[in-house]
Amino acid sequence: MENQSISAIRAREILDSKGRPMVEVDVWTAGGVMGRGASPCGTSVGSHEAFVLRDGGKRFGGLGVQKAVRNVGEVLLPGLKGMNVLDQRAIDDRMVELDGSANKARLGANAIYSVSIAVARAAAQSMGVPLYCYLGEKNARRLPIPIFNLINGGVYPHGKIEIQEFILIPSRAPSFSEALRMGVEIFYEVGKTLKKRYGETSLCLGHSGGYAAPVNDPAGMVRILMEAAGTAGYAGMFRIGLDCAATHFFDKSQKDYHFVGKRATREQIIQFLEEMARSCSLYMVEDPLEEDDFDGFAEITRRLDLIISGDDLFVNNLNRLKRGISVGAANAMVLKPNMIGTLSEALDTADFARKHGYTIIASCRAGGSPDDPIPDVAVAVGAPLIKAGAPQTGERTSIQNRLLRIEEELGDDAVLCPIPKASRETLAP
Repeated sequence: MENQSISAIRAREILDSKGRPMVEVDVWTAGGVMGRGASPCGTSVGSHEAFVLRDGGKRFGGLGVQKAVRNVGEVLLPGLKGMNVLDQRAIDDRMVELDGSANKARLGANAIYSVSIAVARAAAQSMGVPLYCYLGEKNARRLPIPIFNLINGGVYPHGKIEIQEFILIPSRAPSFSEALRMGVEIFYEVGKTLKKRYGETSLCLGHSGGYAAPVNDPAGMVRILMEAAGTAGYAGMFRIGLDCAATHFFDKSQKDYHFVGKRATREQIIQFLEEMARSCSLYMVEDPLEEDDFDGFAEITRRLDLIISGDDLFVNNLNRLKRGISVGAANAMVLKPNMIGTLSEALDTADFARKHGYTIIASCRAGGSPDDPIPDVAVAVGAPLIKAGAPQTGERTSIQNRLLRIEEELGDDAVLCPIPKASRETLAP
């Protein structure tokens, strides 16, 4: 056990997939094993996420993370040295204690999360098993169905539409590798379909690697996806989803939404999604309303027999999830461990969600690294769905390729999760 104690922690500033500084950490054990972790940061960020510590000033336009890097060496290393990497919870709890703030603002969630992931990887290395096996043990054999964000909108550059993501989900694929192939082939067709419908100038790439929506026509974008799926030979084999990211078009001062060129109330947003559900056969909607509207989420969950997912609503925070469950807000949660800042807290929230009938949707972040641990975490917790973007950008294809390797490692034991049902019975927290 002495060989598994932390002997050194080294942190550095690297660049994420969007060219922004991020924290990377190496944790070394006395036995010479090293685990590495880095903390991604999304472009679309909920206000209740754990705090990402940036330097400010002119360097990197204020986005530098040297303060967080110093906190790893000056605070976290002395506080964790000698602890056993196999005791993930004790280490994560100790970091929360060393930070002492409500949202990890003193040391930075980017510093804490990077160490948390590095510890888990060092532990898996010391045990000689992949991370998904270490975290999930014998149960880790179910691969998630990939969710493809093929048309992008929202607050991102080139976005001409408020809805952030137009999604295809391969609901009838026999394996992860086949689901991935089907999604890639449809992606090829989406560009051709957009060009045919809107002309050559419509082919701009969005922030998440999909095509930027050329017009503010949500139903039209869904039709593009369905036409592309049919042309690729997969009609009827995919489900449709939306990530509204509605907080970004909510006006807090006016208490209403700026949507499709006009103001809209909560009720009008719900009615719009009801019509979309009927006309476009929607399967799931993420963040249909702003991040603090628990009552509105409960209303839309009652009225729409869909997967209603909370991302900015829950931010992997157990207390916010419990509040949502108590009122029936949503029936799914997005699992992004860096949102809360430690692996232990994220896994606790996912476990609580699963026990109370909520679907777990694993997800990468827009600004990540090629070694994002989310594929392993998704398999470890048995998440039935994973948001891995479009098959276009480096960090997304790295996630998709990692899942292909896991499928190969598992061999005949690999099982693709069944597509979750939208309806559920709400269980009291």
